Amino acid sequence: MKYHRLSPLNVAKNNSRLRRAIVRILFASDGGMTRSEVSTKLHELGLFREAPTESSLAALISKNAQVIKVGYAKVELSNGLTVRNMVFDVDRNLIRCEEDIELTMPYSCMTKSMKEQAQRCPTCRQMRIIEDTDECLACLRRV
Repeated sequence: MKYHRLSPLNVAKNNSRLRRAIVRILFASDGGMTRSEVSTKLHELGLFREAPTESSLAALISKNAQVIKVGYAKVELSNGLTVRNMVFDVDRNLIRCEEDIELTMPYSCMTKSMKEQAQRCPTCRQMRIIEDTDECLACLRRV
């Protein structure tokens, strides 16, 4: 992505859109995915003009608390060397259905309408969308 052409506000919005898309892609997959598989899937979906590089994807994935590292996959490079790439997946103990993605989403990834619905959880002090209970979904499931 050509960040030098975008204002800082547009870059932040694009990164939020990317982080939301990454979580949805990982949730839809049966198992975990490597950064290159996530990048390929983002490119196939066509939601973005240019798919982010693997290094920028690693930074976006590591900043999201909904995504965890589940292991390593051995990948053979074109020159014959094999390397170990990290495999990422959503936290399946926390996110059990599609609706849980929005309820556990960090405030920095939320859309404007989601931010208007967000409330501060009294237990963890994070801004989350809270439905019908006194605590956010993350606090309820991590007990």
